[in-house]
Amino acid sequence: MVVGVGTGGTISGTAKYLKEKNPDIQVWGIDTYGSVFKKYKETGIFDKEEIYPYITEGIGEDFLPANVDFNLIDLFEKVTDKDAALMTREIALKEGIFAGNSAGAAMAGLMQLKDKLKEGDVVVVIFHDHGTRYLGKMYNDDWMRSKGFFDKKGLTAKDIVEINASKSLVTIDRNDSIDSAIQLMKSMDISQIPVTRDKRIVGSINENKLYETLIKDTENKHKNVESIMEPAFPFVDITTPVESLSRMLTPNNPAVLVKDFKTDKTFIITRHDILNSLSL
Repeated sequence: MVVGVGTGGTISGTAKYLKEKNPDIQVWGIDTYGSVFKKYKETGIFDKEEIYPYITEGIGEDFLPANVDFNLIDLFEKVTDKDAALMTREIALKEGIFAGNSAGAAMAGLMQLKDKLKEGDVVVVIFHDHGTRYLGKMYNDDWMRSKGFFDKKGLTAKDIVEINASKSLVTIDRNDSIDSAIQLMKSMDISQIPVTRDKRIVGSINENKLYETLIKDTENKHKNVESIMEPAFPFVDITTPVESLSRMLTPNNPAVLVKDFKTDKTFIITRHDILNSLSL
C-alpha cells in the first residue's frame, strides 16, 4: 500500500488493519521535502534543519503527529514539489482521474520506488485528495509556470548555480548583532543574507535596510538582526527556468533561495548572478 502521510490517520489506520490480516503486506509512506517524517523513521532523529517551506499540500509535517504510527510504516519516500505537481496533472491527462496534489505525490513516489517491486506484486495507491481544490494551482498553466514546474528552453537555476559555483550560502542568526551582519557582508562581498533561527531560515536582511538603519542612528548597530529583518527570500526548485527567477527578483526581493531537493543543498541567486550567467 502506498499513501501520502500528513496527520497519519489514513496510513496508520489502514496499515494496522492490513497487517493484522497479513503481516507481510508492505506499507510505504510518501513524504515531501521540507517535512521531518522520512529522516525520523530512518534515524529516530527529529531534525529541525529538515524543515523549510514547501508547496505540496496534504502531506508532510514539521512536527510528529500522534496519529503517525512509524512502527506500521515500512519506509518513507520523499517527492519534490515539481514531481508531485506534474504527476497530479498526468493522472488526470492519462487516466481521467481528477485527483489532488497529495495523490500526485503518492503516484510519483511509487514510480521512484518501482525498482523495489517484483513481478506479481499487487500495489494499491490511495488517492484521498480531489482536484477541485487545485484548479488555481496544479491545474492552472500560469501558476505552474510561475513556480518553474514547466520545462522551458534556456538557462535554469541549476545552470546559474553551476556558473556561480564559488558562491556558497551564507546565513546569520537572528540574535547576532547588526554590526556582525555588516562585517559579514563586507568580508564575503555580498549584499543580502538569509536570517536563521535554530538553523532554519526565517527572514532576510539586505544592504539597503542596513543603510537605512544606520543612517537613523549609528548605535543601532548594537541591536540584533531580528529587529530589522525582512521576510525570508522565496524558495524555488533548482529546475526553475531563468524567466521565472527574473520575475521573482524585485527591488523588495533582491534574492531567491534555490533548493536542490535531491542533494538537500541550498543556494542563493541574485540579479547579479543571472546577469553574470547571461553575459558568458
